[in-house]
Amino acid sequence: MDLNQKQLEILKIAEKLFAKNGFEGTSVRDIALAANINVAMINYYFESKENLLETIVKQGAEAYKLIPDTYIHEEDPLLRLERIIEHYISSNLANRYVYEILANENTIQKRIINSQIYTELRKHNIQLIKEVIEYGCEKGVFRYYDPILIHTTMIGTLMNFKRNRIIFEELLTLPPGCDFEEYLHETLTTHLKFTLKSILKNENQ
Repeated sequence: MDLNQKQLEILKIAEKLFAKNGFEGTSVRDIALAANINVAMINYYFESKENLLETIVKQGAEAYKLIPDTYIHEEDPLLRLERIIEHYISSNLANRYVYEILANENTIQKRIINSQIYTELRKHNIQLIKEVIEYGCEKGVFRYYDPILIHTTMIGTLMNFKRNRIIFEELLTLPPGCDFEEYLHETLTTHLKFTLKSILKNENQ
C-alpha cells in the first residue's frame, strides 16, 4: 500500500495514541484532534479505525522482519549474530510504539488478522535466528541453543527497559543531555551482543 505524506502523519499519531491508550481507549475523534484534521479525512483515507490499526500493524511488522541480506555476507557467525541484534534494536527504537501495539493485539487476540500478522512475524524471525545458530554450529563456533529462547531474550530485555522507563531513568542517573533512547540503543546493543554470544559460543572455542 503506497501512502502519501498525510496518511503517514495520521499513522504516526494514531500509533502513539493506540500504544498509550489502547485501541478501545482511542477514538477516531481523538486521532483527528491530535492530527488537526477532521474525522471525515480519516474515514476517507482508511475507512475505519480497524483498518487504520491494521495498516499500522502491517507496516510495523515489515519494519521488524529480519532480512538475510543485512547479515548473510558475513562469514563469521558471530558477526551474523551481531547484525541481527543491531537490526532488532534499531528497528524497535525507530518504531517505538508499534511493537507495544503488536504485543497488545496478540495478547487480547480480538482482531484475528493482527494476531496472525504478529505470529507470522515471530515465526519468520525465529526461523532466521535458528538458521544463523545452525550455521554457527556447522562452523564450530556455536553450540546449539533454542532459537525461541534467544528471540525471547532479545524481546524481553528491550521491552523491560521500555515499559519501565521511568524507574530506569531514575536508577540509571543518566548524565545531563543523555537521551534515554540513545542510551538504550548503544547500551542494550552491546549488552545483547555480549549476552547472546556468551550463551551460544562453543566452550571449545
